[in-house]
Amino acid sequence: MIHVAVIGCGKIGMRHLDAYRGIKGATIAAVCDTDEKLAKEVAKNHNALSYTSFKDVLSDETVDAVDVCVPTAIHHRVILEALDGGKAIFCEKPMTHKLELAKQIEKKQKETGNLVMVGYLYRFHPSFQRLKRILQGNIIGDPYFAIFRIGGRGGWREWKHQMRKGGGAMLEMLVHMLDLANHCFGEVVEVESLFSETILKRRVIEGNEVEVDAEDCVLIRLEAENNVHIFCEADLITPSYMNTVEVHGDNGSFFGSILDNIPTIVYCKETRGMYDRGKNIFRNPYINLMEKELEFFIHCLSRDVKPMNSVEESIKILGIVEQVRRQSKRRN
Repeated sequence: MIHVAVIGCGKIGMRHLDAYRGIKGATIAAVCDTDEKLAKEVAKNHNALSYTSFKDVLSDETVDAVDVCVPTAIHHRVILEALDGGKAIFCEKPMTHKLELAKQIEKKQKETGNLVMVGYLYRFHPSFQRLKRILQGNIIGDPYFAIFRIGGRGGWREWKHQMRKGGGAMLEMLVHMLDLANHCFGEVVEVESLFSETILKRRVIEGNEVEVDAEDCVLIRLEAENNVHIFCEADLITPSYMNTVEVHGDNGSFFGSILDNIPTIVYCKETRGMYDRGKNIFRNPYINLMEKELEFFIHCLSRDVKPMNSVEESIKILGIVEQVRRQSKRRN
């Protein structure tokens, strides 16, 4: 049995706690939040210990793994100390908000050998798992063009819209699409920032109108190995959450989404494998992706398996983000 401590009892932390209820081989040993009343209430609901300092969690020898659900700008502090404390780590995306800090984590992780997995849950969706198989099986032929889009209203916490606190569309949204692009097409060899702005400079967050400065709309162009051209758009200005991915190759196209009300479509010029010529349409039921990714984390920890979303892959993603930021500053 893997004893897990969830650090951060906000919206994401609560979703993680709910997900662990359905995972065999894992139990919640402790929860941590700076709000002592909240921590005690959540701990009681999960028959767990409560803490207000993550350092106290890390000194608890009954804890095997920590699940990091604190604001992005604090991720690196918790991860580095958790590695020193001998804990395995699951961290919500992104791993951290700066490339230099990610490299510190990589160095420490190699020194300790402890498992670190980052929460890029889109990889666990059936539509995108189908895309990966399609590309591996050459079903739509050699890919040459792709469009990744993700949009939403933005987080309910003010820090998610403040640059200095690790907020913005790049770290909140774009990183999901960068992870999928890397997962599907491999090494990115060229990055171009096309647009990065704060369109909605004032927002109502938790009932208060606040001024924000983090970018809320980003458009970039990537070129992956084998001359695959990719456009990625991410924003925090779409009224209702939206996600679509389309990939085009010399034998057809793929269209899919994380949303269960949008079908997955595979179009083939010629029949290949199980896919007939013309449109092949598939509908995906709702999947609890958070449970899927955390279940895989526990599997990796129990079976000594390499995690799917590794430190090295997170560094690649943050490297792209930093390139986009540098180009955007020069352009502005």
